[in-house]
Amino acid sequence: MRRGILFWGATLMGLAFLIGGVVMVGMGYHTQGELVQDLRNENLEVADPAILLTYEGALAPEGVEVPMVVIDTAMEAHNQALVIRTHTLSSTEGKTYSQMGREDPNRDFYLKSLTLQTSLHLAHTGLELTLFVMGTGVAFAGLGAGILLIGLPIVSKVEEHLF
Repeated sequence: MRRGILFWGATLMGLAFLIGGVVMVGMGYHTQGELVQDLRNENLEVADPAILLTYEGALAPEGVEVPMVVIDTAMEAHNQALVIRTHTLSSTEGKTYSQMGREDPNRDFYLKSLTLQTSLHLAHTGLELTLFVMGTGVAFAGLGAGILLIGLPIVSKVEEHLF
């Protein structure tokens, strides 16, 4: 039986999706590991921000002991950024940088806080993005495998009838 252009085109497309998907999963996994290691290297050991956010002002009541965690997950990074923002706004009486006068001594504090918040939000975004990349990679690999396992026999039958 002679294989035609449809068969080889479907084969190449299936392989491209399969290989591309596997590469995406591998790259996402690798990048996720780098981001987690970068967070761990900062050794941000803080009171669990998820627990702190359940309290008004992100402060545990007196006598309540909040367990310590090292920030190394997307949600911990996001929650810690929210805790920092809550504490910052508390210290600046609710004023943001643009609402403070140029001579306000809180402006420098606010900028330092904003730098930490931004870094944590970027870590959160990066970690979430790696999950999206890996999920898309799995979908692509599945599509490629489906083309190779299901599509090729169908294409072969179609080619037999066409040619």
